[in-house]
Amino acid sequence: MYTLPRRSALAAFLLLLPLPLVAQTAPEPDQPEVTVIVTAERAEQPASESIASAAVITAKEIREQGARTVADVLRLVPGATLRQSGQLGAVSVAHVRGAEANQVLVLLDGQRLSSSAFLGGADLSKLPTADISRIEVIRGPVSSLYGSEAIGGVINIISKRPTEAGGEAVLGFGDNGRAERTLSLRGGTERMAWQFTGSSPAFSGTRPNSDYSATDLSARVVLPSVKGWELSMRAERYHDSLGLPDADPNHTGYADPDDHQWWDRENFDLSAKRGLVAGEAEWRAYRITQRLHNLSPGIDWEGNPVVYDSRITGTTKAMETTYRLERGAHRWVFGGEYRDEAYEDMEGGGAPSTQRKTITNRALFVQDRRAVSPRTDLVLGTRLDDHSTAGSKMTPRIGLSHVVAPRVRARLSYAEGFRAPNFVQLYYNTSWGTGNPNLRPEKSRQYELGLNIQREDDVIDLAVFTSRVRDRITWVTDPETYRGTYENVERAGQRGFEVAWNRRLSDSAHLSLCYSYVDARNRTQDTRLPGIPHNQISLTAATKLKSWDVALTGRWSDRRPDLAFDPITWLPRQVMLSGRAVFDLSLTRRGGKRGDPYVIIRNLTDASYEEVLGFPAEGLSIEMGMRSSW
Repeated sequence: MYTLPRRSALAAFLLLLPLPLVAQTAPEPDQPEVTVIVTAERAEQPASESIASAAVITAKEIREQGARTVADVLRLVPGATLRQSGQLGAVSVAHVRGAEANQVLVLLDGQRLSSSAFLGGADLSKLPTADISRIEVIRGPVSSLYGSEAIGGVINIISKRPTEAGGEAVLGFGDNGRAERTLSLRGGTERMAWQFTGSSPAFSGTRPNSDYSATDLSARVVLPSVKGWELSMRAERYHDSLGLPDADPNHTGYADPDDHQWWDRENFDLSAKRGLVAGEAEWRAYRITQRLHNLSPGIDWEGNPVVYDSRITGTTKAMETTYRLERGAHRWVFGGEYRDEAYEDMEGGGAPSTQRKTITNRALFVQDRRAVSPRTDLVLGTRLDDHSTAGSKMTPRIGLSHVVAPRVRARLSYAEGFRAPNFVQLYYNTSWGTGNPNLRPEKSRQYELGLNIQREDDVIDLAVFTSRVRDRITWVTDPETYRGTYENVERAGQRGFEVAWNRRLSDSAHLSLCYSYVDARNRTQDTRLPGIPHNQISLTAATKLKSWDVALTGRWSDRRPDLAFDPITWLPRQVMLSGRAVFDLSLTRRGGKRGDPYVIIRNLTDASYEEVLGFPAEGLSIEMGMRSSW
């Protein structure tokens, strides 16, 4: 039955209470929490005052962990589960609180990287960390502000902005052909500033044909103000090439052992901000084009291996306006959005076809945070989306933030979310199945109770939640013809709790530990959702030893289900992947005249594990290099 195992969950919780954990920077004695987030309510606020559970990972923490992609960073976030189909560069998606990867909205500086053109959610392996200032992860539905896909939460990747003139270069090499090459330059005047970042990672892999190489170039210019408007432009060009090792050579495989696929991303963003009347107005226009040359192994009708060769292009063009106003006890956020998404799929191999489709979405949103008393804030918000395929959808959110004692704040919230069907689910057309243009959007409801405690050297955050998803979209296969389509035939549910505790041990040392329990189930079939473990623990311990910064990170999860497919009928069956504990060690010397050497040892215990069935992760590896700043 769909119940939370109370004894085991309570025992784990009691065991964790004496341990020092970290989720945010611990406050100075007698000072309020200063970690600021913008994603949870589209306005700057202390993370402790949010009605949603939030995690903030700074550039310092990313460097401390030795993380090279956003996927690496999110492995230590409470409530997040990463599934990577192999090693560095392989497709990696995030599940938040047990939600599907395509139910988690991924933003880059507020731009939607999640695209209806791609079936499985945003690929976080395509996002290097060289240009990242911080990452904000909001857990739980935020469709009242962001619309479709924000069922499980929102991941907002915020890039660096130019400050003082200077630069940084990183050059490193490691096992299995790993290479890290990064250059960042910044400069300008008091009126105009600029920044350029380039990175070029490479990896040979541990399996035949598992190599990866990429080039990421990004630039930002802060322009002179025009009639009080602060203008900023950012552009990025990303390209990679990824080898595709065979996951199951006994049943399916690539026709050519040297098969590679590639990914392109181009984005341009223009934003403007200024004080207006008694508030602040912000305007943004952006265009993102993502191209995937995708190769998928399969079986033809005669049982022979075949490669489905797709060239998918997804283009998003959007304009957003936000106005923030504080008046009396109220803090208002008003906004509107217009978004146009285009999809083109040219497929060869076993099912040649060409498809071109577009959708549009118009939305208005409003939220009011009202101080109903000196200790209590009430948050009311809603958004109305007019979607060209999903129809009109209104998603409300209500929450309370209450100071129950000095430096102790409780939160209670109810939120609804939705996800519009993507292009593949609506229109895909091959010899073995078709899309369904009559699909309804997936809809969710979540209740959450949380507690944030500030102590002299500790920040403790706890959350208990329950969520329900209706009209869940799934692939349904006819057992006689083996043809299939997508249908709204399932329901899902997630229950769980999260504990995060951050302790400052000294001015140069801290320790963090996060525990998450999630019971994610297909309520229609009463089975566990694939890829989601019940229990996860993450650890970060950082200190300074003489002139060296030392950080140990670890993550553990128990067994998790995954799906295996029959090689003839492609009907799924559930299997279990083993649990694992993985530790990484990072050491960086500070204060060198010509640069600071670093060493990163990944998977210290050489643990053998798979995040996706058939695709083993990298074992013990060492990376060494030099970081120079000026």
